[in-house]
Amino acid sequence: MDDAVRDPVPQAATAGEYVALLREVRRRSGLTYRELARQASAAGHWLPPSTLATMLGRTTLPRERTVVALLAACGTPAAEVDRWVETRRDLDARLGEQGRGESDAQRSPAGPSPAVAADIRPSVGSVPPRPQAPWPARRWLRLALLAVLGVLTVGAAGALRPLTPSMVDSSSTVGCPEVLRQGMYGPCVLSLQEHLVADGLTVPVDGWFGPDTTSRVMVFQAFGGLPVSGTADERLFDELAGDRTVPATWSEDRIGKHLRRTFPEDPAGAVQVARCLSGLDPYRVEVGQDGSRRWGLFQFSDTEVSRFGVDRQMALDAAWNIRAAREVWSRTGDFGHWTCAA
Repeated sequence: MDDAVRDPVPQAATAGEYVALLREVRRRSGLTYRELARQASAAGHWLPPSTLATMLGRTTLPRERTVVALLAACGTPAAEVDRWVETRRDLDARLGEQGRGESDAQRSPAGPSPAVAADIRPSVGSVPPRPQAPWPARRWLRLALLAVLGVLTVGAAGALRPLTPSMVDSSSTVGCPEVLRQGMYGPCVLSLQEHLVADGLTVPVDGWFGPDTTSRVMVFQAFGGLPVSGTADERLFDELAGDRTVPATWSEDRIGKHLRRTFPEDPAGAVQVARCLSGLDPYRVEVGQDGSRRWGLFQFSDTEVSRFGVDRQMALDAAWNIRAAREVWSRTGDFGHWTCAA
């Protein structure tokens, strides 16, 4: 390992700065998440790629054992690992003191003395105040509420999807499942969505692995030459953590103008059909109940894409998709090939 990676431990004033320093150590190691997992295992530590990706994608103080595993995988000398751990413990203690200080500040400064408080008794029939849930509990209550709201989202078929236990991911930010898939919910999915956004794909960052997240995962896989599964495994996280980004796509205004030029016979109809099919989103991927997929502005199926002799990446290209739609339209002179319920 290059000696440049073995810098003395810089000072970190916040948990976010500490994680940023860890990201820099990982970057300078030149190792993928999978390679780091193997290196950690060889050193006697457990560090799944998904755990590492989640840790480095957030700004909260990571667990000590995860920090040690990452540093060991990067070849950091034991003395420097000790300093990293000492810095983490100091931060943890400081954050704990701040939390207690904030809690004390919320209490009434004019409260009764212990002696007076001891004599206070609730009156008959009075209801004792309801204790407030601690911060972690309140946070998870909010996440649970978001999960319920995400479940009650109208799907492509227009039906409400009921919540089932198998659809909820209760994993913590460390120890994520090896594979994330549609229906899961939680911090691990939130981290996946943050990575997708960072790599150029718009998706709601709400912790819910719904159809939108599945679509964006497929787009990233198509552009990255990965198997287009719609699920997120350690290989996908490795690619997301790298330098690969998805090319910027066309704006709605540019798409509308191109459609009108391509279909001068029925410009409004062309825009209407494309909007109904894909919302004028060139990176829209829909998955049918039978597992079939439809791609891009005019939602060409896997079979149609194959017949055109192009790959999925090309199918997501706005210019190609519109050109292919014109070719289909030219056979009949209308948009009867497509059916879309607005």
